Amino acid sequence: MPGAKSISHCQGKGSLSHNNRDFRAKNVDSSRSDDNITFIKQPIAEAYEECFHAAVQRYNERQSRADRQIKTSYYESLFNHAPCNTVITSSDKRKSFYEDVVQIGTMNDTGCGTADGKLASECLTKYIQGFSERNPNMHVFNAVLHQDEATPHLHIDYIPIGHYSRGIDTQNGIAQALKEMGYGNGKDAINRWREAERKVLEDICKSRGIEISEIGR
Repeated sequence: MPGAKSISHCQGKGSLSHNNRDFRAKNVDSSRSDDNITFIKQPIAEAYEECFHAAVQRYNERQSRADRQIKTSYYESLFNHAPCNTVITSSDKRKSFYEDVVQIGTMNDTGCGTADGKLASECLTKYIQGFSERNPNMHVFNAVLHQDEATPHLHIDYIPIGHYSRGIDTQNGIAQALKEMGYGNGKDAINRWREAERKVLEDICKSRGIEISEIGR
């Protein structure tokens, strides 16, 4: 059985160009990039249209004054910026998307190209395959398993979806998304969610014989 390993599930920087290997960082071994697994790769503009276009139409149809209608895309109206591959923050602190980076072990005990690294990749694959079902308010539009750096790890990029009784009925809203999924209100809601997700991954690891010694942040 593999030795005890840590789990890390933390917020990432959110660079789709890095995640999708549109450029090569210094810590990337290009000879192993073909080993990376892309689970979903949806352009962010398309993702926003899928999530919010119908809601914007419903909102516009309710407006009696044309100057109150949203004339641009929901993304552009919220962020005053064209859709792009990095995180944009709105004037009310909403982010264009969120990223979580998920990893089992470290380069010292779960390196890419090792048997332990292969087992970790299999656990991460099972984890991401159930992510959307567990988190119906998180629209995952980009998810990649990197196996061309030191340790296998996931980049999961998602748009949080909340439902509202005022304004646009479906919006980008992390607090409301977490509340609707049962994690309550307040600043600790996202921590409660991450703890639940770490527990899911820990159970997957244990089912494959991996002992977890530490659950990192």
